[in-house]
Amino acid sequence: MNKKHKLKFQIFAYMAATFLIWFIISTFVSELFYYLEEKRGVEFPFRVYALLTFVDMVLLILMNIPFLRFLIKHIDRPVQKIISGLNHVSEGNISEKIDFNAGNELDEIKNAFNQMSGKLAEAEKIKENAENERVLLFANMAHDLKTPITSIIGFSKALSDGIIDDKDKQKEYFTTINRKAVKMNGLIDRLFEYVKLESAENKLHLEPLDVAEILRNCIADIYTEYEEKKIELEIDIPDSAVTKNADKVELSRVYTNLLNNAIKHNSPGIKVLVRMKNDGSVLIADSGELVPEEMAAKLFTPFVSGDSTRKNGSGLGLSLANKIMKKHGGDLRFVQGMPEVPEGYTKAFIAGF
Repeated sequence: MNKKHKLKFQIFAYMAATFLIWFIISTFVSELFYYLEEKRGVEFPFRVYALLTFVDMVLLILMNIPFLRFLIKHIDRPVQKIISGLNHVSEGNISEKIDFNAGNELDEIKNAFNQMSGKLAEAEKIKENAENERVLLFANMAHDLKTPITSIIGFSKALSDGIIDDKDKQKEYFTTINRKAVKMNGLIDRLFEYVKLESAENKLHLEPLDVAEILRNCIADIYTEYEEKKIELEIDIPDSAVTKNADKVELSRVYTNLLNNAIKHNSPGIKVLVRMKNDGSVLIADSGELVPEEMAAKLFTPFVSGDSTRKNGSGLGLSLANKIMKKHGGDLRFVQGMPEVPEGYTKAFIAGF
């Protein structure tokens, strides 16, 4: 039977059964009295008929007791529990669950309510985590900005007060101020990109692109830095086009971040493998030191990087890359050891569509 109509059928069945049984008994008694009067000549006084009518009404009431018990058990109590659950949710207890077995459509309402409650609790947890991440984000940003700002204030104060007379020293101070300001500007730019990606209004400009060519261009842009660090670069990219719907600017940022990461967080002289499969997934592996497991689990958290002091970067690059890949409908993973990391390498980032 279709669950959608089960409750209606149950009510109709109980009412029909009650009426049918009452009708049979009432008809039998009436026919019995008719038989006694017509066939046997028995005459009954009015009070007997009055008593018969009263008994008939009592019988009808008694026969409806099972129906009333059905209504209480399968409708009234479940409805009361649903109302109680809704009241608790409205009061803020979003993890509220209700439990009953009505044997009809109300069970579907119970299941839907419990699913809703579970999703609300999950959404609240996600919201809480996002809020904690946002607080941590700005706290870490303030921490990372404080050092260069303090340096700029100190050096500029020394220069404005005329404490530094030596021209070479003054030039060194100006150079330091400029370097610190550039670092702050870069950090703010990366933070802006991160916040922009968080916005629901931010949309990628997706179009069919040869992602293999984009990766080659990113490697070419950074190749000089690899040579300076004496990094041995192994490239395994398909010669034919690998077409994917992607945002050229944002995807280039992902590849560049991952290629830069191999330089910033490893010692000179390592090996780096850049491999793209025909499905567009990219693996960038290196032979540098392993990342501690506790740190590896937080690599995509803002202001966390491969070294605990973040001396080699702000820690926003991998977070940005991760969000960009998710915006593309893919993901970014960090793996260490076999079998996902090719032989001869220790760790790798895998960006897949």
